Amino acid sequence: MIAEKVQRQYRATKTQKEELMTPIRTIIVDDHPDSLEILSFFVSQNPPFQVVAHCENGEDLIRQVMLTKPDLVIADINLPKLNGVDAIKKCISFQPHLKFIFVTGYEDFAVEAFNISAVDYIVKPVEMTRIYQALEKAEHVIRGALHTEKSPIRQSKTLCVKSEGSFYYIKQADVYFIEKAGKKCFIHTKNKTYEVYENIANILQTLGDQFYLSHRSNIINLEAVSHVTQKNETYLAFFPEYSKHAHISKLKIREFQKKMRDLNQ
Repeated sequence: MIAEKVQRQYRATKTQKEELMTPIRTIIVDDHPDSLEILSFFVSQNPPFQVVAHCENGEDLIRQVMLTKPDLVIADINLPKLNGVDAIKKCISFQPHLKFIFVTGYEDFAVEAFNISAVDYIVKPVEMTRIYQALEKAEHVIRGALHTEKSPIRQSKTLCVKSEGSFYYIKQADVYFIEKAGKKCFIHTKNKTYEVYENIANILQTLGDQFYLSHRSNIINLEAVSHVTQKNETYLAFFPEYSKHAHISKLKIREFQKKMRDLNQ
């Protein structure tokens, strides 16, 4: 019995080591040669990652994904022939476990990128440390995907934000809604509103399942909503003993209502 237990432990350890030694096959796509060269250099400095192809447009990316079966794609969004988001959508339709990072000069696509489960979203100009952070996250996701059922990731119940020079640790249950206004986000709680310089899509990634992107500039805590009122072409969500309201897009009201029903079952 002891010998069998030791053998099982040895095989498990050996398998884990083999997985760590397996290269993470990566495709880089950007229509600017300089950007392509810089990204390739950064990736080459991280031994787990192996660049298997370079692409300059969205259609070529799709062909290379079909051909090389990569683990990771690092893609620009503003690409010729087919933009990066649409190209990735086509890729994951036939390779669902493909992971991807967007590196782009545009902030406007961040919410859509995270809606299709981007590992990260980096806005140019690219800094080496920021790329390394994204690659580390990608490695964790790709390696960890094999062990998700055995060791599920615990999601924090606290939202950590920097506001007015201080770090605040806000219980997610205390958050009513989050509102994007320009480059700022306002985190509304019953007792205080926190003003932060953070991308709304990045905040959404850190929140629990009770939070819903109800509008391109609003995230709502479904568990905190008291009632919803229609006003012209939009819907307004209200919260107990709180004067401000959040917006729900008319295109999302049915999905919102379904999530509310599911929450109460």
